[in-house]
Amino acid sequence: MACLRTKTVQPSGKTDGWIMGALLFGLQMVSGGDGEPPGRWDGARCSDIREYFRRKVFALLEPDLRHPLLVLSLLEDIPVDLAAGLTGREDIHARLHQLAARNFFIRDLTPDSTVFGLHHLFRQFLRDRATQKLAPETLRKVHRDAGAYYLRCNTPAQALRHYLKADDLEAIDAALREQGPAMLAANQTATLSSILGSIPEQDLARLGWGCLFLALATMDSAPANALPLLRKALAVFAPAHDELGELVCLAHIISIHITTTGHSREGEQLLERAEELFQGLEGGMDSCTTILIARSMAMGRVIFLADVDTATRYADMALSLAMKDHLVNFEAAMLMVMGYIKIFAGHLSMARQWMERAHEIVPRSEVGAFHCLAIRMMLMNFLFHDGCFDNYSTEKSQIVDAVGMDMFSQSIVGPFCHVWEMDIAINQGRFEEALRIAKEADALSPHLKSQTLQLKAVVLALQGQTAEALAACDESTRLREQAAGLYFITLHKILVGIVHSFCGEYDIAVSMLTEGIRKARSMPTDYLESCGLMNRAATFLLRGECEAATTDIRKGLGLMRRNDYKHFWAWTPGSMEQVLGFAVSRNIEPAYARKLAVERIRHDFTDQGESIPLLEIRCLGELAILFRGEPLLPPEALTPGQRELLCLLLASPDLKIPQDTACLHFWPDGSPLATRTNFDTMMSRLRKSFAEVLPQSLAGRYLFRERGMVWLANCRVDALLFLEEARKGQEHSRLQQRWQAANAFSRAAALWKGEFAPGVTGGDRISAFRHKLTAALARLALTWGGHLDRINRTQAAIDIVEKALRPDPLNDSLWALLYRLHGRHSVLQARQVANRLATVLRNEGYPEADIEQILAGVAAAP
Repeated sequence: MACLRTKTVQPSGKTDGWIMGALLFGLQMVSGGDGEPPGRWDGARCSDIREYFRRKVFALLEPDLRHPLLVLSLLEDIPVDLAAGLTGREDIHARLHQLAARNFFIRDLTPDSTVFGLHHLFRQFLRDRATQKLAPETLRKVHRDAGAYYLRCNTPAQALRHYLKADDLEAIDAALREQGPAMLAANQTATLSSILGSIPEQDLARLGWGCLFLALATMDSAPANALPLLRKALAVFAPAHDELGELVCLAHIISIHITTTGHSREGEQLLERAEELFQGLEGGMDSCTTILIARSMAMGRVIFLADVDTATRYADMALSLAMKDHLVNFEAAMLMVMGYIKIFAGHLSMARQWMERAHEIVPRSEVGAFHCLAIRMMLMNFLFHDGCFDNYSTEKSQIVDAVGMDMFSQSIVGPFCHVWEMDIAINQGRFEEALRIAKEADALSPHLKSQTLQLKAVVLALQGQTAEALAACDESTRLREQAAGLYFITLHKILVGIVHSFCGEYDIAVSMLTEGIRKARSMPTDYLESCGLMNRAATFLLRGECEAATTDIRKGLGLMRRNDYKHFWAWTPGSMEQVLGFAVSRNIEPAYARKLAVERIRHDFTDQGESIPLLEIRCLGELAILFRGEPLLPPEALTPGQRELLCLLLASPDLKIPQDTACLHFWPDGSPLATRTNFDTMMSRLRKSFAEVLPQSLAGRYLFRERGMVWLANCRVDALLFLEEARKGQEHSRLQQRWQAANAFSRAAALWKGEFAPGVTGGDRISAFRHKLTAALARLALTWGGHLDRINRTQAAIDIVEKALRPDPLNDSLWALLYRLHGRHSVLQARQVANRLATVLRNEGYPEADIEQILAGVAAAP
């Protein structure tokens, strides 16, 4: 039946509802024997259709209309003012209207009868006849005149198609000069690529603007083809002294050197010429062209020269123009540029507002694929620099889900990820993983290869492979000299200094680090300066120069606190522990040093700088204790009473509870002496359990009992981290900072593995804490789920709501949101949600009347 229906519908679709045409096609299908309608107009089996039009339609036309219709058939649609110009007939409007009224294979396409359209089969018949009857020059003139008309009407795509049919390459080039930037701003890259890609290569090479805009149109789909096309365009513009064309070409070659090749040295040379041309042409260019050029020069200034002030001026100008003229695609591009400027300047706190604005604009349909990808890459870059490695991985996964792994690997993002993820592995002490990534990165550009080699050298030096480390360092230096770029030269100096420090060559290390610090200050960038200072301090400590280390740590850690830095390049766990512990012992920014140690390496320090690894307690979905990432005490190693005592402490403010409260909890009816004795025994056995599995020097660092209080210290508790991240997410959401809210909610959701302390009943305190956690998860799901729904990530929203419903199955608000999310795409799925809720309510003993009322409320919820 389905096959029969398809074969019945096909003739109707091919004939656009024309009954005689459908009948003719049907007869041909029967006579053809294969049951398929003819697929080509010029095939032998369409001869009946052509003959019908010749004898029954065209022959019946008034003779004075035949030539005009042959001319007008060359158009897709027929605007009456264009028709009058092409045919020289002032009455053509009335004649077309009469034909439409007679249903003569022509129809009105607008209410005011200003645009007409021919039936597509009749139009094809007329076109074939026009090709036979009209002179080639006449055909070309019709297309040239139509192209000029559409160009005047600001319909450049139609203009280009007609110029292409007229074989008027000069007109194509002139049209692109005038309207090409606007087509890019409207994200018409596929149209440009299709039209310009059909021009023979030898002809295209003569068209400067044609090569230029084909290059720009293919940056999304085939970025490797863009640079050769831009060089061809430049070879046309420069000898012809077409300064605008030369400037636009230079701007985009600069952009490619930034995003793809990393050739900062050549980019810097081109930037100088581009700025010279821009100063001469500024004010005489349209908004779109001005934005395109200012964007590239802003990025060139910050990447090649680390000139934040000039880069910001260019970016401000371009962003203002994009917003003033409502050019959303260009606005997205400039938000990305502003964000990068703040990142490279080390102004991470200031960068957050640009991350938010860029994140908000990505889902808009006007934003092109290239700019969407570039913004997502910027978000990853920010998360990397900010040390938010979990969110970095989440952002990367979202990009891969959106574009696919193949496109991700081939895009500009994939190669940069090699560098970032090597550094993340070094920061987390996963040195073999860093070396594995380095092997995958062999085919990178000199710019990126230099970075992977300098990070590889850090790992090799840490592993005692001095000769190999220094060889990698030397090759990295050679490539960096080739690629250049002031920011990356400065970073290279610092990382080479770190390598020499780990190799024991302290004098060379201090010299290189000092040079890197000097360059960082000249830019200036607090980010690289603090990186250099903290690593030079580590070198001074290795040399036993404590006073010099104190000076550097005071400056470096002060910069980190003021800028809220939590991460910088090649900061190994060992260096963190050494430098931060020394800072605490010298009372240098002790609170921030401890905060960094807790967040980054899961350590705390005594006032004397002695390192204390945090005890990790997981109580969401399980009860487990880990030490240095490894299981310490399995649940079965603790008695039920000991597990309950731990949960009681975890559920108490500051992990602390009065001893009397604990005794009353366990032995409410016991005598004071008996309960005290029992509690002493419980505490003694719990301490003994810890002492048996912990290093002797640390056994007494986690469980304390003093002055009538019992408490845990130096612990990392997943439930408390969950509450803190959920709180941050709600606060960011209240401030409309949705991207930062999503990051906090994502971290919180990753921590939630299930209810608090499953299997531990406890008393009111434990129950209240369990309820607090469940309520926080529900609020998270309602807030974040709504945001995910707004940006069309419906499945992610459904997943988080389902997670929240598991511990809170009677939450009406969660069911209402789940109902709405499923109802977006399927009434059936929404009905299934309602049926699930009804089943839950019946199992809880709700009366049918109450169930109906609740279901009605869920279905009606906004």
